[in-house]
Amino acid sequence: MQVSVEKTGDLERKLTVQVPGDSIDSKVSGRLNELRRQVRLKGFRPGRVPMNIIRKRYGDQVREEILQEVMQSSLQEAIGEQEMRVAGVNRIEPNPAEGGGDFEFTADLEIFPEMPEIDVADMAVERPEVEVSEEDVDEMIETLREQQKTWNAVERAAQSGDRVQFGYVAELDGERIPEKGEHEIAPIIGELAAFPELEPLLEGATAGDEKEAELTFPDAYRFESLAGKTAQVKLRIKAVEEPELPEVDDAFADSFGVDGGVEQLRADVRKNLEREMRQAVSNRLKQAVTDQLGERYGAIPLPESAVRQEAQQMQAQLQQRTGQQPPPAEQFRDGAEKRVRLGLLLAEIARQHDISIDRGRVQAKIEEVAETYDQPEQVIELYRSEPQLMDQIENMVLEDQVVDWVLENASVSNKTMSFKELMGQQQ
Repeated sequence: MQVSVEKTGDLERKLTVQVPGDSIDSKVSGRLNELRRQVRLKGFRPGRVPMNIIRKRYGDQVREEILQEVMQSSLQEAIGEQEMRVAGVNRIEPNPAEGGGDFEFTADLEIFPEMPEIDVADMAVERPEVEVSEEDVDEMIETLREQQKTWNAVERAAQSGDRVQFGYVAELDGERIPEKGEHEIAPIIGELAAFPELEPLLEGATAGDEKEAELTFPDAYRFESLAGKTAQVKLRIKAVEEPELPEVDDAFADSFGVDGGVEQLRADVRKNLEREMRQAVSNRLKQAVTDQLGERYGAIPLPESAVRQEAQQMQAQLQQRTGQQPPPAEQFRDGAEKRVRLGLLLAEIARQHDISIDRGRVQAKIEEVAETYDQPEQVIELYRSEPQLMDQIENMVLEDQVVDWVLENASVSNKTMSFKELMGQQQ
C-alpha cells in the first residue's frame, strides 16, 4: 500500500492511497467462491454452479462491496501509518482506473490542530470561601414551609400575599374569548411581575366583586389568542384566600420523609446546602479556569467537522429537553466552538501532564449523584451497568482533575462570601 498526503488547508489534508490490484482480485475471488458454495440456481447442484456464471451474475456487486471495505480498512491503516489525529472524514471516493491494475482512492480529512505547551503559572483565579450558616438553614426551612402552605378563604378585601381566584372573559376585535364559559386563574398579589396590570384590579377586591377594564396581556401569556393583545376584560372574583404556613414540628419533618424530627430535618437541610455549596464552588472555579483558557488559546484553529458535529449535538439536546423544534444548528456555532476548543485544551493538559482518570473519584462522584435519590443503591448499580452513563461520569471526573491541576499551578486567591452571594452568582 502506498500513501501520499497533500496539505489543502490549515487542518485539511488529502490522502491518496494505492492498493495493489492483485490484492483486490484475490479478495473478490475469495468472496465469489463463498457465494458459489451458497448459491442455488436451477439446473445446477448446490455448490456446482460454474464460476463463470457466478462471476457474470455477482461479479460487479461483489467487487463494489470489496472496494468499499478496502477503502475503509486501508484508510484507517494509512491514518495510523501517517500518525494523523483525524477529526473527521469529509469525503472518500475511488479514483478512475488508468490502465494499471492497482486500485487508488482519495480521502479528504480534517485533523486536530497541533497544540502548544499550555502554561498557567500566571493565571489568576479567585476561590470562594463559603460556610453554610444557621440563617441559611432557616431560610431553606422557610422555603420548605412555603412549598407546603395551604390556602384558606377569607371574607375581607384582598391584600398583598393573598391568592385571588377569578374568572374572566375578554372581548377582542368583536370576538368573545373564550367562546363559552370563562377562563379561570388564581394569581397571588405581589407575584404578578409578568402581568402587572392585574395588581390594581385585584388588590382590595372581595369575593363576588365584578370588574371591567382594558388589559394588555403579556407576550408569553398561556392563551395564544390573547398573548401580546389589548382587550376589554370582565372579571368575576370567586374567592380571596390567605396563606397558612405549617408549623415547624415533628409532623412537618415527617412530611418530608425525615425520621428524627426537626433536629434531623435541619441536619439534612444543612447537608444538602453544603453539597450545593461544594458544587457551586466547583462550578465557579471551573468556569473561571475554562474562560481564561479559552481566551488565552482562542487562536487555535478548530476542525470544521468537529464544530459542526458539536452544534448538531447541542441542537438535539435542546430539542430533547424542550420537546420543541430547535433553531438551526448554525445558531449554536459560537457555543460549539467554545466546547470544541475547551475539550481540546483540557485533553491536551491531561496528555501533557499524564493525568489519568482517578477511579476513586469516579466512585465518589457516582455516590454523590446517588445521594440525591430515594434509593441510592439502585442508582449506583445503574451507573455501573450503563457504559454511556459511566463515560459521562468519567469525563466529568477527568475535567475536574484537569481543573484541579490548573488551580495547583495557577495563582489562586481566596475570596470570602456568603452562601447567598455564591448561589446568586451561580444563578
